[in-house]
Amino acid sequence: MSPNPRALIAFDNDWCFLSSDHPEAERPELDDSAWRRVDLPHDWSIEDLPGAPKTTAPWTPPVATWTVARVPAKPSNVPIRTASWPDPSADGPPLRVGPFDPNASASTWGTAWTVGGVGWYRKSFTAPTHSAQDRVEIRFDGAFGETEVWLNGTKLGSNIYGYGAFSFDITAQLRPGWPNVVAVRVVNERETSRWYSGSGLNRHVWLTVTGPVRIAPWGVAVTTPNIDSQGADVQIDVDLKSHLAEETIVDIYARLRDATDQAVGEGHARVLVHASGTGQGRVAVRVAEPKLWGPEHPHLYSADVSLVVQGRVIDSSSVRFGVRSVAVSATHGLTINGEQVKLKGACVHADHGILGAVAIDRAEVRKVELLKQHGYNAIRVGHHMFPAAFLDACDELGMLVVDEVFDVWELPKFRNNDYSKHFKQHWRNDLERMIRQDRNHPSIIFWSIGNEIPERNAPRGVEIAAELREAVLALDASRLITAGINGPPGSEGEPARRHLDVVGYNYMQKYLDADHDAYPDVVFMLTEQWAKDIHDGWRKAQACPWFIGEFVWAGIEYLGEVGAGSSMLLPVGTPPPTSPLPFTMFLWDYPAYLSGCGEIDILGRRKPQGLYRDVLWERSALELLVQRPTPPGTYEWLSDWGWHDELESWTWNSPGQTVIVRAYTHGDEVRLILNGREIGRKPVTRADKLTAEFEIPYEPGELVAIGFRGGQEIGRKKLVTVGAPATVRLRAERTNIAATPNDLAYVFAEILDAQGRIVPDAAVPLTFAIEGPGRLRATGSANPRGLKSFSDPNCTTFHGEALAIVQATSRSGRAVLRVSSPGLSSDSLDIEIG
Repeated sequence: MSPNPRALIAFDNDWCFLSSDHPEAERPELDDSAWRRVDLPHDWSIEDLPGAPKTTAPWTPPVATWTVARVPAKPSNVPIRTASWPDPSADGPPLRVGPFDPNASASTWGTAWTVGGVGWYRKSFTAPTHSAQDRVEIRFDGAFGETEVWLNGTKLGSNIYGYGAFSFDITAQLRPGWPNVVAVRVVNERETSRWYSGSGLNRHVWLTVTGPVRIAPWGVAVTTPNIDSQGADVQIDVDLKSHLAEETIVDIYARLRDATDQAVGEGHARVLVHASGTGQGRVAVRVAEPKLWGPEHPHLYSADVSLVVQGRVIDSSSVRFGVRSVAVSATHGLTINGEQVKLKGACVHADHGILGAVAIDRAEVRKVELLKQHGYNAIRVGHHMFPAAFLDACDELGMLVVDEVFDVWELPKFRNNDYSKHFKQHWRNDLERMIRQDRNHPSIIFWSIGNEIPERNAPRGVEIAAELREAVLALDASRLITAGINGPPGSEGEPARRHLDVVGYNYMQKYLDADHDAYPDVVFMLTEQWAKDIHDGWRKAQACPWFIGEFVWAGIEYLGEVGAGSSMLLPVGTPPPTSPLPFTMFLWDYPAYLSGCGEIDILGRRKPQGLYRDVLWERSALELLVQRPTPPGTYEWLSDWGWHDELESWTWNSPGQTVIVRAYTHGDEVRLILNGREIGRKPVTRADKLTAEFEIPYEPGELVAIGFRGGQEIGRKKLVTVGAPATVRLRAERTNIAATPNDLAYVFAEILDAQGRIVPDAAVPLTFAIEGPGRLRATGSANPRGLKSFSDPNCTTFHGEALAIVQATSRSGRAVLRVSSPGLSSDSLDIEIG
């Protein structure tokens, strides 16, 4: 056979961008020389607003995360108090800084006070080399929000669903030998999202060149319908599209390779495709003694598919897949390859913190790596399709995935311009895109058809669920169907559960036993769970096969839904205000811009609730934290998604004040030692939920907790009072990265005292600078009120840390990152790019 005839061309570089509307921007002759040059992926909502200051100076954000006093509420159609913003004040933060402006933000707290609008992208290019019969396609991996595309002044089409890939055949509009201009208009106006979505061409763009008979977009589906002790039946279904004027006999060849590139099987099928028509072929291959894909051993294979017409290869494609079986039952629970698996899950949104919503490949991979290294084995994507690089990482690392497509159906959810207005017309196409694009990822074990859908229990909602289920199964019957349901339980909620293989409950743990008693054959999981309830949820998963696990909301901190996991101070003796809903959230106001509920913070560091989880999953025998002392006469009131403001710190400016110390352990006793003397000893029973809590007067020095089980020491943790900040130290997750803008180096700046110890509550100003073939893409801290220009090299640390993200260029060499702070010793770090 001839070499691969399919050409895949990266199309990310050298676009022109205009951050406003233009009446004639689709015209190829338009002079766009004054437009800004950008590379993709690009998110204009994370970029600085015109004329906005870079920082909040002279106002500085507090280090305590609680709210002291609420600002007056703004009108809202949400039935509970949400985050609001103050009037301008000389002693408060500016209301316009970096990308943030609550007065200009359509979705305000939902999208982290950022601004959408209309943006135009244009790119001039030379048509790729191709023959007269070849086909050329442009593919967008995603764009938020509503998108229209033109080539050389001819409109190619539009896209509504902002999270899925879409493509257009551009062969007829190309002008070989002449400049070609593609123009893209992206509209993200009014209230389009409940969370930070970003705006613009925030995922990759590609050109593809194929022969006249080609594999349709996402037209290869690989399944393993039969697996036994001797081997596996691999089924490769291929969708074809012909652009020839006559009937064509197409030979489909499939060759399977393992991870070492060794051939493990091959097959062939012949298909007759009508003139300018479509066709489908199926190739069956038997693989002997396959290595199975699973969470612990994620073995992957590749299927190389070639189309041959009259002895010539005219198109080819390679897809990865895994050999694995998935089943559920109330008796045996969730089994993968016949082995029971409990879901240790986390929900995540698609943004990357201070990078915004740009789908840079390394950021996607790192998100999965962080969750995997902290013990999670499952991810629920919220609440839409994620980039291919993210799912590829899940495949490679053995992460199980709930792939979710819709947050709304026909009824809106507190937003005046969300997807509900398009659902009737577009749901089938968008659902089918998800299945076709994602179906070869072995990590995906569930298709989720919706999240907290308002009409889920009404007759029309039940009808929609049935239609969605039918559409999913028509394309892929190898996976389970679920949805995130937030009530009602019992017989009243049966309609909403009727078309699901596994029932996903959001925050409904207290109803599980009764619903299991009434419906003993139903399998349940918690598709969203509060961190405060993870102890009881995990114990139930361990004990009950019909309950297969849970997904905490959220695994990683994210932009928007400001203050979902938050707290505020109340006077001692004052009960918390009542809520019209059965939960409390949104206790923060501007300038807070984060959700507050991630178990991993915006920079990628473990938060206190994550350390508690490490003990719960017995990844750690003991963790020791101290709650930040509240002002006298006050206490910290938490939202249901919140967690106390705890630190691994014994450095407080409150001598003699009573502080709360919590030791988390899976032992049965904890001893607490302060400056060499035992000051407390407590048993830890099942009712204590792994927690020994002590109230002691603060005294500088050394605090040690020792955990015991059956009289034997199982763990020891020490906290010491550290000195004043003396130096800045740079620490990189990786110091060797590839020479491509798709790779990033995450570099932490840590504030140390004179003895080299991290100062846990240090808030000091930093300035970063870079030399060489790297770009300082973003800087910031995990302070939920630390809003700033993320492209600015200046930032202030939080909990003694800040982050600089260095993006590689296409040039190889050594980049040098430097950091300095007034009065502190500086540091530098080399990053090898190539």
